[in-house]
Amino acid sequence: MLNLSSAGGSGNYIRFSPQANAWTNNLGEEIQLKKVVFDINDVQTGWLELGVGVRNWQPDAALGKKGPQPSPESRRGFIIKFYNKELGLVEWSSNGVGSNMSLEKLYLDCAAQQAANAGKLPVLEYTGSKLEKIGKGTTRIPAFTIISWIDRPAGMDAEGADHSAPFNAPTPAPVAPPAPAKSAMAAAVADDEMF
Repeated sequence: MLNLSSAGGSGNYIRFSPQANAWTNNLGEEIQLKKVVFDINDVQTGWLELGVGVRNWQPDAALGKKGPQPSPESRRGFIIKFYNKELGLVEWSSNGVGSNMSLEKLYLDCAAQQAANAGKLPVLEYTGSKLEKIGKGTTRIPAFTIISWIDRPAGMDAEGADHSAPFNAPTPAPVAPPAPAKSAMAAAVADDEMF
């Protein structure tokens, strides 16, 4: 459906490294990806060339409508946006096979539920990655679970989002004695505070 199966960004972004099985931010620091809101209405597919100091993006004229390959180094890829208060609005772009497979599944899963959640965006939880043999090599496919649908958070809009601020890991809070177990309602409220 998204046509990603073919064998210079700036700002606030995250990357998934299959070799390290880790997410990093635009400062190259490893992060723990938590629950995020996925902007399913702003998915872009196209040709992406990535290299040391090189990022060339040629978007498709329409989602999944493959245009001519601009260079031999360009591979099918995507750009999507995630958001939570800790990360801010971040871009995830990739032309890796595992990441493309991940987005293809994620997009289809979300699209299947979108009509029943009109006007809302999916909240995802990163659940790890799956090692998979592809051709003569292996890759990791990031996995996400849709946990709910919510109204678009204000922080995802241009007025409410700081697109220029780099993600900085939060300062660790002082260690406090363990709190009593939270009820399901209290846990849901805590999740809402993420967005």
